[in-house]
Amino acid sequence: MNENQTVGIVLAGGQSRRFGSPKSFAEKDGKSFYQWSIDTLVPVVNSIVLITNRELEKKFIDRGKVAVYTDIEQHSGKGPLAGIYTAMTKKPATWYAVIPTDVPFMDKKVFERLGNDRETGKQAIIPIVNGRLQPLIGYYHVSLKPIIEKLLEADRLNMVALLDEAQVTYVQFEDETPFININRLEDYERYFSTD
Repeated sequence: MNENQTVGIVLAGGQSRRFGSPKSFAEKDGKSFYQWSIDTLVPVVNSIVLITNRELEKKFIDRGKVAVYTDIEQHSGKGPLAGIYTAMTKKPATWYAVIPTDVPFMDKKVFERLGNDRETGKQAIIPIVNGRLQPLIGYYHVSLKPIIEKLLEADRLNMVALLDEAQVTYVQFEDETPFININRLEDYERYFSTD
């Protein structure tokens, strides 16, 4: 493993129950949400993996240099922690830049700013946006892998449970725009309706 390797993790395995269809394939400016997430990470990582579920896996075809994986069997369906663990298992690196697919306004500058704090000796670099924690966006160090595994085995699946056990640098952001989350169909219509 190269000491300076950073792998991007695109989390695309959510059920999208509140959205009504897989959010990853919703579009902004003619480009799928998941592609926006990939494009955000390209300038700041060495390679990218996309983690999804078995139902969606075949829809992510011809992704070029982006490897597509489903969760490791024993942790299948256990949410973002399982996705991060799967990526850490499949693609060894020192750091992992994590992004979901439902933040189509995300800017690479957010990851550039977060990335500046990787030399602090901490295990996670996470944004706080006007007081709100954003644990699905940020950098996670490979040293967290055994902690993630322990949490998965205990079914403690909340991302905050991981941060509670990690050494974390929190980075304050005031501009909420990059962090806008398209969770429901109403959110999509609010930002992308052509009416």
